[in-house]
Amino acid sequence: MTDPANDRLPPGISPAALWAALLALLLVPLYVCSLPPVLPPYRDAGEMASAAWTLGVAHQPGYPLYILSAKLFSLLPLGNPAWRLNLYSAAAGLAGVFVFWRLAAAAFSPSSAFFAALLLGFNFTLRTVSSVPEMYALNFLFAGAVLLAAARPGRGALYLAAFLLGLGMANRMDLLLAAPALLLLLWPGLKEGGLAAFLKAAGFFFLGFSLYLYLPLRSSGWPRFDWSHPADPATFLAVITRKSYGSTLDLISLNYARGELFLPGLKYYAAHLWQNFSAALLLSAAGLYAEWRRNPLRLAAFGALFLFSGPVFIYMANMPPNPHALAIVEPYYLLPDVAVAFWAAAGLYFLCGRYPGAVRPLVLAAALACGLVFRAGAHGSFRRWLFAAEDYASDVLRSVPPGSVVVAKKDVQLFSLWYLQEVKGLRPDVKVAAQGLSGASWYREEQRRYAPGLVLYNLGSGQPADWQAFAAANPGGVYATMDAEVPGEIPAAPSGMVNLLFPPKGAILPDRWKFFALPRLDTRYRDFFDRDIGVSYAQAMLAGAARRGAAGALEASDVESLRLASLLDPELPDAPLYEGFYYSARGDWAKAKSCFQASAAVYDRLLVLAEEYRSLPDLKRTLLSASAYALLNYGVAAEKTGDRAAAEKAYLAAAARNPGLADARYNLAILYWNRDWTRVREELAAALRINPGHAQARKYLEQLEREGRR
Repeated sequence: MTDPANDRLPPGISPAALWAALLALLLVPLYVCSLPPVLPPYRDAGEMASAAWTLGVAHQPGYPLYILSAKLFSLLPLGNPAWRLNLYSAAAGLAGVFVFWRLAAAAFSPSSAFFAALLLGFNFTLRTVSSVPEMYALNFLFAGAVLLAAARPGRGALYLAAFLLGLGMANRMDLLLAAPALLLLLWPGLKEGGLAAFLKAAGFFFLGFSLYLYLPLRSSGWPRFDWSHPADPATFLAVITRKSYGSTLDLISLNYARGELFLPGLKYYAAHLWQNFSAALLLSAAGLYAEWRRNPLRLAAFGALFLFSGPVFIYMANMPPNPHALAIVEPYYLLPDVAVAFWAAAGLYFLCGRYPGAVRPLVLAAALACGLVFRAGAHGSFRRWLFAAEDYASDVLRSVPPGSVVVAKKDVQLFSLWYLQEVKGLRPDVKVAAQGLSGASWYREEQRRYAPGLVLYNLGSGQPADWQAFAAANPGGVYATMDAEVPGEIPAAPSGMVNLLFPPKGAILPDRWKFFALPRLDTRYRDFFDRDIGVSYAQAMLAGAARRGAAGALEASDVESLRLASLLDPELPDAPLYEGFYYSARGDWAKAKSCFQASAAVYDRLLVLAEEYRSLPDLKRTLLSASAYALLNYGVAAEKTGDRAAAEKAYLAAAARNPGLADARYNLAILYWNRDWTRVREELAAALRINPGHAQARKYLEQLEREGRR
């Protein structure tokens, strides 16, 4: 690709330097200004920040490269600990973009590489992982580095690429998906060097991979975070191979047949490509053609990178297309994105060379594609005012008294509490128990050392006896966050952001509580994990109103809380349902009807989404049953307001969705009273078949028999 301005550059300034400087001018301020000011709500961010800060051992496979390098970066006197680690990810992501630019510039031209690198820099997924304290941005950097090393000429490239691959896999194992591409790029050197070169390259690989020895060495000292305690040799092997870790990917995908979700997964990756490349996909198509004509070996290498880290991974992951699963898979898209961006650079370079008169329109089109990509992810990538994770954890800790225990389950909620306690030093008087880890021997030993007085039982067993024994052993009071799975036999009393399960002696339950951080919660969520924090607040508001509703004590202030809960989580059908209960208790059936209708509408949306997300049958059955109850109440309100047609339709729908709902049949019988005695008799008999103990149905059926109505 020719650059007419090159001849007019000042002496000593190369075109490559100019394009690199322009790339830095555009991306560096953008990345730094978009960083969250504190710990962001994202998957394992709280855990990784806590493990890096305390130089511990993270979950499998331990991520020693990230832990050590992040710890070194965190020593810089810049802002708070979380912001330093966010900045580290930004630096890694930016470095990865510049490494990619160097790779594409060497293969094509600095200017064509600039636009492809800018596309990657604006990539929503890359900008997301480059703003959170996780290892994904560092993985992106190493993916570019090993490709750049492998593309260099000479025997040294072979050894450097092997070393970087081993070292990079000490950060994330999925870098192995790039190995086929590296093998193809390095094949000429391997073929020339023979077995000796291969063995030497293997030695360099294991030299980098040997960083995993950090795990048993550090674990032997029992650090504050010591996942699975890999000091034991047998455990160490299980850790680095993830055999001792039932990952989210594994647990979700086990519910589906192999390959069942491959096509939906490809569909969502295609949507990701369009969002993050836009019209530049046409350049990538041209680049594929150009590479096929000019460099088939390189085409095969980057094709292998795309195939194995894209479609093959999607097939193996076998994840349902729901927001949670897609948020888990999304960072893995970055490896195949590198191949697509490389082909975009190839396409722009090829087209400008073939059609020199169209250089300016082509450059304008590439710039427009970059602008569209930036616009598509602008809001989600800007996290400068994102305080949700720390605010949530702070509100949880404010909701419990000194000496109590808080049980949490979900990653973001639990790990945010870890960060506030272990990194920021807040509320050390409160003990936090991880429900999912409570049955693990290593976790119990870790807590014995660092949380003396906390006695753990297996809180994930689903057995009430384990919870009761846990409460007896921890008499300071047991609370649970809204995401914790508590057996139904355990009474739960909402108390702020948590449920009080076992009160300490003499505890007084507050009637109300203050949402300390609620004004900073932005309902324009940026991703699934950000939204999940809002859902936790919504569930807390709903739980408080539901408790008072069960006691027949709903007040006007509860209506405000329920409406706010619906604002925070529009997919929370029980919020308008309980608001309907408030109005029906006061005889305002018109407003109650509107609320019950809104609840039924939310359930209808959830049922559609359940099909779209390929949800499991149990979830669908639960939604159908719950939606039937909302329809039942809507039917009652419609009948009270004289809308008999709407009432009949609602009762019939409720009975169809939940054949075990006897009240739907009973209400139909009452609706047909004095209109169709045969239908009345049939519906009352149906209600009694479903529930032989239905006193009202039996009473009226016996009345019909006595009176002989036909």
